[in-house]
Amino acid sequence: MNEKPTYEELEKRIQRLENMDITERKQVEEALRQERDRAQKLLDIAGVMFVALDASGEVTLVNQKGRAVLGHEQKEIIGKNWFDNFLPDSMKDPTKTVFNRLMAGEIGPIEYYENAVVTKFGEERIIAWHNTILTDDEGNIVGTLSSGEDITNQKRAEVALQEAYRIINRSKAVAFLWKNAEGWPVEFVSDNVKELFGYKAEEFASGKIAYSGVVHPDDLERVEKEVAIFSADEGREEFTHDPYRVVTKDEEIKWVDDMTFIRRDENGDITHYEGIVLDISERVSAEHEKEGLRGKLQRSQKMESLGLLAGGVAHDLNNVLSGIVSYPELILMDLPEDSKLRKPIETINESGHRATAIVHDLLTMARGVATPKAPLNLNDIVSDYLNSPEFKKLKHFHPTVMVNTCLDTDLLYMDGSQVHIRKVVMNLVSNASEAIEDSGNVIISTMNRYLDRPQRGYDLVNTGEYVVLSVSDNGSGISSDDLERIFEPFYTKKVMGRSGTGLGLAVVWNTVQDHKGYIDVASDQSGTTFELYFPITRDELTGKDLLIPIEGYKGNGETILVVDDVASQREISCKMLEKLGYKAIAVSSGQEAVAYLKENTLDLLLLDMIMDPGISGRETYERIIEFKPNQKAIIVSGFAETDEVRETQKLGAGKYIKKPLTLEKIGLAIKDELEK
Repeated sequence: MNEKPTYEELEKRIQRLENMDITERKQVEEALRQERDRAQKLLDIAGVMFVALDASGEVTLVNQKGRAVLGHEQKEIIGKNWFDNFLPDSMKDPTKTVFNRLMAGEIGPIEYYENAVVTKFGEERIIAWHNTILTDDEGNIVGTLSSGEDITNQKRAEVALQEAYRIINRSKAVAFLWKNAEGWPVEFVSDNVKELFGYKAEEFASGKIAYSGVVHPDDLERVEKEVAIFSADEGREEFTHDPYRVVTKDEEIKWVDDMTFIRRDENGDITHYEGIVLDISERVSAEHEKEGLRGKLQRSQKMESLGLLAGGVAHDLNNVLSGIVSYPELILMDLPEDSKLRKPIETINESGHRATAIVHDLLTMARGVATPKAPLNLNDIVSDYLNSPEFKKLKHFHPTVMVNTCLDTDLLYMDGSQVHIRKVVMNLVSNASEAIEDSGNVIISTMNRYLDRPQRGYDLVNTGEYVVLSVSDNGSGISSDDLERIFEPFYTKKVMGRSGTGLGLAVVWNTVQDHKGYIDVASDQSGTTFELYFPITRDELTGKDLLIPIEGYKGNGETILVVDDVASQREISCKMLEKLGYKAIAVSSGQEAVAYLKENTLDLLLLDMIMDPGISGRETYERIIEFKPNQKAIIVSGFAETDEVRETQKLGAGKYIKKPLTLEKIGLAIKDELEK
């Protein structure tokens, strides 16, 4: 039977057991320390931040990346409250509230969120966080472990890129990224592409439209050649095309500048082209216009110099010709009919008269010597010429040429010299007949025309009201080289002696200039059209040509508001209305008309359809009838009847009158509208 251990023995046993517990505990603690060190080392070599928080929000762990981002030593971070020390003031309370709800189990861990931290130096860095919760052995939430990636530079780049997009999209420059493939498929294009090309960005990026498909066909080969040449230069990183044309979705032709950057892969092969494309249509148009104006100025100066020369020559020739023309007539009066000298003297007499006609043309070229001007009707002059001996002689030389007319019966008057304008008609018809080799047609037309914007042509025709004389033929046309010189004196390809002296078109040009008019010439292989613009006059419009006496459409003091953006048109309309017995008031825009009608009443609107800038005539009337639904109106415009006109009439407006206005047209239209 074992003896009971003594007290000393029990004490030694207890001591041994305690030593064993301490050793085991130290072994466990050492194992935990080593594990923590290994974990810390693993976390320290990670490329992202790791931060652990306990339930109160104090930092229990931070890795090397975290310390680098925050700019603090480990001892400056561990044990510190995360929310109070490392977050911007604006984020402290909201983030702490979310964390407390997470610790209470009210919400689950947020897998991804972006938040800012404040570094030791006061800089804010944006971190993309992924987190998980930490629990004890019994499953209680005791903290969080979060990994975070510093995305500050990425975010700044995104913001900068977005700002760059905004800048580009607000500019006229379109940014492209083309693939180096057939047709240059578009991989990216800025949204403002629609303003230049009419196509949306997605239409390009989807492959529906390749860039080569919008380059003008006549320029595509040249652009392709330029790309090939520049791309073959291994050291080149960028190049600039000569300006080329593109065709928009609406088939409008525009000029563009294109600066291209070459993108290569690691082998030096071209993968993409980056480009900035800029609309330079206005600049090109201005340059062309400037060049055209320079050419017109040179032609005008040349013609003026020739005119002065011609005037001087004509003055001297008149003195010489007086004897050549006068004496043969006196000799022939006394010379027997059977005299051998009669025929030579008659030839001298005929040549003298022909020389006199040439001198007359030369005098016409001397600017400012035209006879005094008076109101005349172009239709009367055309009719007079077509019944003249000169026209019969022309028909004799060109029996297969048919001359037809299309004369506006409501043609307005012009101030002019009847002799010189008749000579213009004769020269143009003769010229047109000569242009037809076999059989063909010459058409003489007259019309009223109003221009509210300058019209570019052979001349730049300014805004205004005109009567237009048009002479067209279906001959072989005039070459571009000849077109530049056709108005020069003695520049002719006609048969000298039979067809003229080479002064015909020079006379036309000088006469038009002397009448403050303009010439437009259009020619191709299908024929040529000359259009002559002469400013109208309203003098004596109440004369014999009025079909209805003015008393038949006079007003009774009714108030009419003239709405027109052109000052001269407002003045003309008001004068005509006052002559017709109306009270006329004028405003220069649709907005002014709307404001006036809100404060006043009137009997009728005389409404221009196209007003720039500002709202159109249709929109003006639309706004007015919202508060004055029965307001009467008449539409006037310099353009042909359009959908805008018809829409305005559907709203309740009355007749449409085309500018330029006449007393009779406007008077009858107003009378009819007021009597409705």
